[in-house]
Amino acid sequence: MNIRLLAAIAAVLVLLQGCGGKEKETEWGVYNEPVPRADLPEPAGARELAVVWEREVGDAGEDGYALLRPAVDAGGIYVANRDGEIQRLDPQTGKTAWLHRLKRSVYAAAGLGEGLVLAALEDGTVVALSEADGNLLWAADIRRQISAVPVAGSGRVVVRTADGLVIGLDAASGDRVWEVQRSVSGLGLHGDSMPLISGGTVITGLSNGRIMANAVINGRDYWETDISFAGGTNELDQLSDIDAPPILSGTSLYAATYQGDVVAVDVQTASVRWRRDISTRLPMTLDAGQIFVTGSLGEISSLDADGGEVLWQQKAFRGRGMTNPVAFGRRVVVGDAAGFVHLLDRADGTLLQSLQLDRSALTGLARQGDSVVAVSADGAVVSLVLTGS
Repeated sequence: MNIRLLAAIAAVLVLLQGCGGKEKETEWGVYNEPVPRADLPEPAGARELAVVWEREVGDAGEDGYALLRPAVDAGGIYVANRDGEIQRLDPQTGKTAWLHRLKRSVYAAAGLGEGLVLAALEDGTVVALSEADGNLLWAADIRRQISAVPVAGSGRVVVRTADGLVIGLDAASGDRVWEVQRSVSGLGLHGDSMPLISGGTVITGLSNGRIMANAVINGRDYWETDISFAGGTNELDQLSDIDAPPILSGTSLYAATYQGDVVAVDVQTASVRWRRDISTRLPMTLDAGQIFVTGSLGEISSLDADGGEVLWQQKAFRGRGMTNPVAFGRRVVVGDAAGFVHLLDRADGTLLQSLQLDRSALTGLARQGDSVVAVSADGAVVSLVLTGS
C-alpha cells in the first residue's frame, strides 16, 4: 500500500471519528502521517530567530477539533480560543488591547475585513466584532456546520458550509444576501479553504477539487474550473479537497489540492498554466516570485511562481506534523507538532536553527510586519523576530 493511500486513510479515519461525535480532524494532526518521523539534521548553528514576547490565550485546538488561526493586520494580532474568547493583542508587546467573551465555543477564527473580526461558532453562528474595540456588531445564524474561517471584503462576509453552500452576508448587518450551492463528494476530508475576496470577486476552493469565481456583491457566477488530478482506482486515492486558501497575484491564481497538485490558474481564461505534483492541505506563502509549500508528508518545498519548477525541497521534516511556512526576508520559518519552529535558508532550504517554543503542537504561523507570530494547540502565542540574516 503506498504512502499517500496510508495518509489518506489516516485522515479520513479522523474525519469519520468526527461524524460520530467528539473527535474531528485537526489542521495540524493530519500531518502526523503514518510515515517514519525523520531525524532532524544538525542545524547550521545560526542564532537569528529570537522570542520577543509570549502570551497564553487559552486552548487553541488541543483537542484536534477547531480551525483557530492567528489573523494579523498592521494594528494587531487576533486570536480566539475554544472557550469563546476572542482578543486583539498589541503586536509590539503582546498585551491585550481588547477581549470579548462570547460564552459559546468557537470553531473557526479569526477572519478580518471591512473593520470586522469574524468567527464561526460550533452551533453554526457567524459573529462579527468591531476590529477597533471588540464590541459585538451582529450574529448570523447559518444553521449549518461551517467549514472554514469567514472572510470579509467589498461589503460582504463570505461563509462556507460543510454541505457545499457558499453564502454572502451583508457586512454591516449580517443579513443573508446570496448563496451558491455546490455538490460535495461522498468521501472527503473537509474542504476548509478560506475564500479569497479580491475587488468585486470572491474565489472559493471547493471540496470536490474545483475552484469557482463569483461576484462578491450578488454571488453571480463568473467561472468555475477543475484543478484536481487525483488518480487511483478507489475513493481514498481520489480524494482531492482544496483546503489551502487560494493566492492571487496579477492574473495568476495559485491553489492546491490534497493528494493532487499545486497549480497556477489564469483567472482571465480559467485555464491551468502549470501544475506541480505536491499534495498539501495547509496555507501556502507567495513571496518575491517563490511559493513555499508544506507537503502532506511534511516536506517543505520552494517553487518558482512563474513556471512551477521546484527550486528546492527540504525532506528533513517528514512525519513531524508541520505547519504552514512563512517567508521572512532571506529566511523561511515553519513549525512542527513538537512545539519547535525551524529557520530555513530561503535560497536552498538548509536548516539553520531550531527553537522550541512550547510542548504542544504549533498550529499556525502568520507574518506580522517584522515579526512572525506562532500559535500552539494549548494556547501559547509567541512573537519572533530575526536578529540578523
